[in-house]
Amino acid sequence: YLEMNHNTNIHFGNRTLIPHDLHGRSYQDPAVSIVPHPFPPNRAHPTFEGPSRDEHHYHHHQNRPPVYHQPPRPVLHSHHDHVLNRRRDSHFDAVLEGFMESQRKTSRDIETKLEFTRYELDGRLGELSTQIERVESRCLDMEEDLKKQGEAIEDNEKITSLDNNLDGTTKSLNSITAVAHQAKREVAEVTLKERQCYSTMLTLVEGQKQVKAQIRDLHISLDKRSQDIQRRARGLEDKVDGVSKEVKDLTTRLANLEEKVLTEARRPF
Repeated sequence: YLEMNHNTNIHFGNRTLIPHDLHGRSYQDPAVSIVPHPFPPNRAHPTFEGPSRDEHHYHHHQNRPPVYHQPPRPVLHSHHDHVLNRRRDSHFDAVLEGFMESQRKTSRDIETKLEFTRYELDGRLGELSTQIERVESRCLDMEEDLKKQGEAIEDNEKITSLDNNLDGTTKSLNSITAVAHQAKREVAEVTLKERQCYSTMLTLVEGQKQVKAQIRDLHISLDKRSQDIQRRARGLEDKVDGVSKEVKDLTTRLANLEEKVLTEARRPF
């Protein structure tokens, strides 16, 4: 009684094969694997054909749908080269177009942000100017009132309180001027950001030019290589023509020799 497991193969005298000797998957038909290979097949090789899609369904999980771990690759022949080149060129164009579209979008977003910030800063500056005008008018009114009160009242206590009021108004004026300076600083920062955005846009345009030049160089080198290959093919055709001419000459000589031998054999002694 032989103990059978998933490695035993009846076509090899029921001996248990090591994994190197399994010439297919263990769930495939073992009659496929009768012929031993001198070396195990390299399943990672690109020209190795795996199981077909029809075989793939007859799996040891019968109810399981087929699982393709990799999409099927197209078979590319030499007459597909122009299609490949066109596809490569269109791919480059699409990549460039996408890159440029993203750059345009970022520049548009930056422009809109700058417009919004300008609008906000203009509004703030307008509010500050109106506040400053109001405060100045108030100060003028207060100065007139103080003059009238100083003319009418000469008490020291009232004069000191009026001085305190003046100090408060000067403090509020100072705070308003500080806010105006801050707004000016923000405007300067926004202009600096604008300059930086323009410089980045210029560098992006330079990079795009360099990419286009590289693509042109690639096209030129590919054309040169194709011309060299065509020249070599022509040289090989010339060599083949010369060899065929020599073979024809040899066949004619052999025919002549056979005719001579036959005439010699027919000649009576």
